[in-house]
This record gives sequence, C-alpha cells and structure tokens, in this order.
Amino acid sequence: MSSRAKAYLALTVTAVLWGACLPIIKPVFAYINPFQFLYFRYLLAGVIVLPLVVFYLIKFRPAVKDLLTIAALELVQIFSLILLYLGLNKTSAIEASLIGATDPIFLTLGGVLFLKERENKQELKGLLISFSGTVFLLLEPFLSGRNGGITLSFFGNLLLFAYLLAITAYYLLAKVCYRRYPKMMVSSFSYPVCLLTLFGLNRWFNYSVSLSFFNQPVVLITCAYMAVFGSIIAFTLYLYGQNLIEASEASLFTYLHIPFSLLTAFFLLKEVISWPQFFALIIIAWGVYLAEYRPRRYNR
Repeated sequence: MSSRAKAYLALTVTAVLWGACLPIIKPVFAYINPFQFLYFRYLLAGVIVLPLVVFYLIKFRPAVKDLLTIAALELVQIFSLILLYLGLNKTSAIEASLIGATDPIFLTLGGVLFLKERENKQELKGLLISFSGTVFLLLEPFLSGRNGGITLSFFGNLLLFAYLLAITAYYLLAKVCYRRYPKMMVSSFSYPVCLLTLFGLNRWFNYSVSLSFFNQPVVLITCAYMAVFGSIIAFTLYLYGQNLIEASEASLFTYLHIPFSLLTAFFLLKEVISWPQFFALIIIAWGVYLAEYRPRRYNR
C-alpha cells in the first residue's frame, strides 16, 4: 500500500470516529461540565496508555527538550478542546459539528501562509466561498431564532469559531514539530500533560473530580468512547495520516465528519438540520468543490 493510500485510510477512519463525537458527547453535559468531562476522558485514556508512555521513555529516551516541545503543543490542543466543549454546551450538536467541520478552510489558509503550501486562484476562490458559509453558520441563531436561545447559541458559536483558530494553530505546529517523532509516542505523552492540566483547572474552579460520576452510565460510556476511540485511536491516526500528505489535503477529510455527525445527532438527539444550516452547508460544499475538483486534475 502506498503512503498516500495509507494516509487516506487512516484519515477516513478518523473522520468516522470524530464525526460521531459531538452528538455522543452532548448529553453528558446534563451530568458534568466540559472541564470535568475532559478530565475524566483523559483520566481513562491516561491509564490505558501508561504502559506505552513507559515503553517509549525506555526505548527512545527523549531529551528534556523533546518532552517540553510535546508538552507545550499539547497545552495548545487542550485549550482548543476546552473552547470546543464550552461551545457545544451552549449550542446544538449539529451546529457544533458543522462549524467544527470547517477547519480545513483555516488549515488550508494556514498551510499557504505558514507552511508555504501552494494554492492557485481557483483554490483560493473556493476557500473564500467556504469561509462565507462558515460565517453564515456563525450567524445562524439570528436567522432561525432557534428555541428563543439566540444569544446563548451565538455565544456558543463564537466559542466554536475560537476553537477553529486554536486547533488550526495546533495542527500546523504539530505537522512541523512532530515530523521526526513516532506518532504513537506523541499521542501517548500528550495524555499525562493534558490530564495534569485538566486536574489543575478543575481544582482551580473547584469542580469535583470524584469517580462517583461514573455511576451514571452516560458519563462512563461517553468518557470511555472518547478515551479509546476519540482520543487514542483517532488522534494517532490523524497525526499519522497528516504526516504522509499535505496539511491542506489532509484537512479535507474533516468534511467527512458532517454526514456522520448529522446521522448521529438525528438518532441520538432527534436534532434535524435547519434551513440556514443546510444553506450554509451548500455554500461550504460548493467552495470545497471549486477548490478541489479542478478540471486540470483530470487533464494530466
């Protein structure tokens, strides 16, 4: 199997696992807040990967500089996830999924500006059209007047927009800084860093981190899903796949999150897509089409 085929397979599996995440997570906020959820998620993941952390410490004996690099980058990631789940807690799972799935727009622009990846005029045109669809999504609560919670939903959408900026910075930095590290090692070392950070944040805000929360099946199942599939498996596969192809091309697999998010939100939460959301989705899809399915690709 070629490197490109391996990247496509890894990123497709990642899209399936991450696409279903937000609708699965949404119900847990009736029992715990986003800071507690992230802590329990990383607590379970940290226990699972602890043998790997020990193994890689012994095998590679990473320098202090390497460990500090990983720690610094993973703090950026955990900050972005906090923004994501705070936003999810204040808006619908479909809205959060649609906005979150537009991060290829920001990654493509970041790849051009910071990684010197080349994009032609057609690609940039598609990028701008897709970006306009993202802005339309951001303003969707004002257009639909959903459940009278316009201010709350708009604030949630703003948090999700901030998440896009933060996670874009993380992925671009990861592509550069993690190039020479085994991806499973990076994934393993990230969990202790995130766990300690989240423990400190929960104590700072005086949030309980009692394991008694696991007596609620929805808390245990959701945290276990995100610890194993959403964190360990999907995160490692994304870093692996992104490292084999261009950052802008890898980011396009994020659009595959949308159908899985819509299906999961419908069956689990009975959420349906609104007309403004559907219109925004059409605009974004049109931009992706213009950017990626260019005639010149078929005339080689």
